[in-house]
Amino acid sequence: MKTALKLILISISGLLISCNLPKNECENIEEWKVENYTLIKKECPDLVARNFYRIDVYENQKVVGASATKIDSCNFTWQKNNETFLEINVCTKKIKTSKPNKINLNMNEIDSISIFSNENQTKKRFNKKQTEKFVKDWNNSSVRGFSKEDFDSAFKQFPAYQYKITVYSKNRIIPFYGYNYLILDNSNWKYEMDKKGKLNYFHNYWK
Repeated sequence: MKTALKLILISISGLLISCNLPKNECENIEEWKVENYTLIKKECPDLVARNFYRIDVYENQKVVGASATKIDSCNFTWQKNNETFLEINVCTKKIKTSKPNKINLNMNEIDSISIFSNENQTKKRFNKKQTEKFVKDWNNSSVRGFSKEDFDSAFKQFPAYQYKITVYSKNRIIPFYGYNYLILDNSNWKYEMDKKGKLNYFHNYWK
């Protein structure tokens, strides 16, 4: 009798749990195809809030990502990896691929480097030690990703940018924007200036 009652309770508990769990599968809502890519908008269940939507990206019928962004009825963007950013137009059926074109700095060609604090609205000049460190860190920096925001607003989730760095060389003037340990060049690619991700990286140049 006890064994039978125990089995009944287990069955009831399992039924209640299964009724409360949402479906694991997402439902396809829309689909777009451009070249060898397919974008599929999906409605997916959520354990807490209402259902959410995502856009999965397939390449040659194999899923390769789930984070495409719909800009408007025609345009989508997708960060394929740290060094490849795609702009997909489903109306014209064209894809624009952006890749970083990092240009290293030559210490022998630099006249000076200035840093402008967005918070203090003042500017100062790097000393020799700071200049050497900046050049070395920039040349050794790794790619973080691409930004579609305006050059000086790429860190929009933060209070704009913290610092603007301007490199004056013999042949050109090169602007950068920095936040924590991230730097943005004028082609809107972000790079990591500190391998350990120290948040005070650019603050130390201001000291």
